[in-house]
Amino acid sequence: MPANAIVPELLQAIQQELSESAGEDLSSKEERALRIGRLAAEMSLSEMLRIDEDEPIAAVCGCGETARSKERENRSIVTLAGTHQITRRKYQCPVCGAWGVPRDVLLGIGAGNYSVGVVALTSEVAAGFPFEASKDFLGRRFGLDLCYKQVQRVSERTGSVIASDEFKLAGSVAADKAAVVSKHCPSRLSISADGLMVNSDGSWTEMKCASFASEEDGRTTIATMQRSEQFGELLYLEALRRGCAKAKELVFVADGAAWIWNLAAHHFPEAVEIVDWYHATQHLWQIASAWHGDGTRKARRWVERNKSRLMDDGVDRVISSIKQWKPIDEDAQTVKRENLHYFTTNAKRMLYATFRELDYPIGSGSVESACKQYGQGRLKGPGMRWKRPGIEAIAHLRSAVLNKRDHNILEAAGIAA
Repeated sequence: MPANAIVPELLQAIQQELSESAGEDLSSKEERALRIGRLAAEMSLSEMLRIDEDEPIAAVCGCGETARSKERENRSIVTLAGTHQITRRKYQCPVCGAWGVPRDVLLGIGAGNYSVGVVALTSEVAAGFPFEASKDFLGRRFGLDLCYKQVQRVSERTGSVIASDEFKLAGSVAADKAAVVSKHCPSRLSISADGLMVNSDGSWTEMKCASFASEEDGRTTIATMQRSEQFGELLYLEALRRGCAKAKELVFVADGAAWIWNLAAHHFPEAVEIVDWYHATQHLWQIASAWHGDGTRKARRWVERNKSRLMDDGVDRVISSIKQWKPIDEDAQTVKRENLHYFTTNAKRMLYATFRELDYPIGSGSVESACKQYGQGRLKGPGMRWKRPGIEAIAHLRSAVLNKRDHNILEAAGIAA
């Protein structure tokens, strides 16, 4: 439709909506206004696509020879401004035999039937909501007619692109083949890592998660199903983005898992390491229950006494108390042995009075809430069953959304479209 015909038709539509809106409530008037906007967008995009659809019969091939086109072909593309038929020429080079569609390249159209904008929007919505709910929302609010399987395929493709790019960059940074320059310079960067269980391929599998927080720049998070080595590389990459190289103080809070502390020592040897207070007290309860009986007054008194010692930089006194225990049965002996190792190994990470005096965090609530954002927030809904690649894709997509990195989603959508 020519531009001079768009305005009268649009004005007529506006006048009709205005005349029919009398006496309606605000919500109804909003819907009419949005309908006008969508109509204007659809008509405008249609004309924009028509303006530059003329193409020459011949074009230069990548090999340097002249490629020719015999006829035009139409292609249907779903966009944020309606579904449109795009006319373009397909060229073949008589020398190298290669085919090309220059207008598809010019418009940034991929192999699929959706525009980059549709792919990006669908992916961002699906990062936060189940595929079925995403389908309903996109149809209701944006007029996009997708089934839930299409939503799943589109979003997982986008997430897979983001994941691949992240792992490539993280590997290059770890191998000193790439550098990350950060604009952030936090006074203190606090890093926490933990794991959560998600259903993958019919069984419960651990997903690794981390959070990064500073007073100046808030919090960002990452999550992956990959092994600890790859997780460590992602951990280091995100820390560099958050300015760990320029941070005045670096604090790493986690439970007593050896694999986490190994990663911390490897990537952040200068960090102050702190065992999460809650996990430490859980170990006290484990000892007390095995020693004095689960839920008994003696167990409660022993825990309260040793919590006070622990909070007062008295981990050595806690260890001495555990050593006084003389368990008889094998299970109790195992509890004593494992917990002696736990408190002895982590003694320097349990100077809680000192840490509190320095205003360091002694809890890993930041990463635990991050685990919920990935788990209960998206991946552990009722009846959800995932394939491992799908979990990885959606986790990286959710990270991009939570970390407000819209450009990552848009770039990935351009490849996934």
